[in-house]
Amino acid sequence: MATFEVQVEGLTSLALDGSSSPTQNELTQFLTDGAKEVINGLPTRLLPLCSAEVSFTSGSASTMNTGKVLNVFRSDGDIKQPCRNISSSQQGRAKDEDDMNYATVTDPVYYIDNNGLDVIPDGGSCTYSEVQYPAVAYGDSAIAVFPDEAEHLVVLYGAVRSLQNVLGSKSSNSYITTAIDAANTELDKIVTDIDTPVTPAINIVSYTDASNSDASAQAVTTSTAIAPNGVDVSSHAPNFTKPIVSLDFAKVNSRLDDDEDIELAQTKISQLQAQIAEYNSDISNEQNEFNKENARYQTEFKEASEKANMDLQVAMQNANVLAQEYRQEAQQTTEIDRFNKAQDQALDLANKAKSMEKLIADNNSKIQKFSNELQSYQAQVSKLVQGAQGYISEVQSRLQVDTAQYSWYEKQQAKLQADYDKGLQLLKT
Repeated sequence: MATFEVQVEGLTSLALDGSSSPTQNELTQFLTDGAKEVINGLPTRLLPLCSAEVSFTSGSASTMNTGKVLNVFRSDGDIKQPCRNISSSQQGRAKDEDDMNYATVTDPVYYIDNNGLDVIPDGGSCTYSEVQYPAVAYGDSAIAVFPDEAEHLVVLYGAVRSLQNVLGSKSSNSYITTAIDAANTELDKIVTDIDTPVTPAINIVSYTDASNSDASAQAVTTSTAIAPNGVDVSSHAPNFTKPIVSLDFAKVNSRLDDDEDIELAQTKISQLQAQIAEYNSDISNEQNEFNKENARYQTEFKEASEKANMDLQVAMQNANVLAQEYRQEAQQTTEIDRFNKAQDQALDLANKAKSMEKLIADNNSKIQKFSNELQSYQAQVSKLVQGAQGYISEVQSRLQVDTAQYSWYEKQQAKLQADYDKGLQLLKT
């Protein structure tokens, strides 16, 4: 007859050995566990086929193996008396001769306490039948002390557990785990082996209005050097000298009032009249002289005025010519100043524009460098991602195969489990 290993392999399509999943040793454990479970499910009528007799002396409890006791006997010296079961708490009463539950050699009792079986009264030869759980090896082809009609259930149990082992190993497939670890390693290199491009600090390009001072107008210079000479005839102005006369009327009054000398008073008056006549003559002479000088003064003043007027006309013409020269000079100076200010403003504007161009060029250079680094980074990342995807593709392919196998194993396990449950149920009927 084929070994249990061969029978399990036939049911599961597995090839078992010392390093397979499951291993042969694991199959042995499955078969042993299966035999125990089948025994636990057997009807009472079949349990004697799984039991063995144990002998001991009452009073010295026998250590039990399974706890499934079928029959307990105590010899009375002639025959084996069947023992009735009591609770371990009643053992004291069973030993009391005055108690109605007192046990005798012809009516012995047994109890189970602390994993041991003992019989009362003490000192007798005792035996009991205990269900034993056999150890079933993968290379065995039969199970001793076990009903033959239940052996195939042990094989089914081992096959179901073997398929469970396979299904469990599929969920933790080392190849898939290795491939995933390899993919993760490739992806980890993106962080550990590739320098992420650093975003450059871009210059802020701003424009400042060009500045320049306002052009100033040149003041027109005026000159007093061209002023004409004034009319000066003061040295020829006529001069009237008033004649001076001193008339002494006091003496006339004295002659008339004090001396009452009319003749002397008349003489004095005549003298005064002579002085007045001389005074009038001097005045007439002075008037004539003044008129003569005045006529000459008027002539000279007229001549001087005409000359001054001519000089003024010449001076005004010279002033206009000079003023025109000053205006042209001021205008030229103003135009030069305005041109210089415009040049300064244009130069300031050009300098600011060049500063902006320099900042923009620097920004463009930084952006281009960053773009190149980013392209290189993306290329390296893409290469690593492709490598990881290769591992993932292998995992996916392997998963497809494993999924198909898993599905078959799962269905086969369910079928074998159903056969096992059905077979166990049939044994109970």
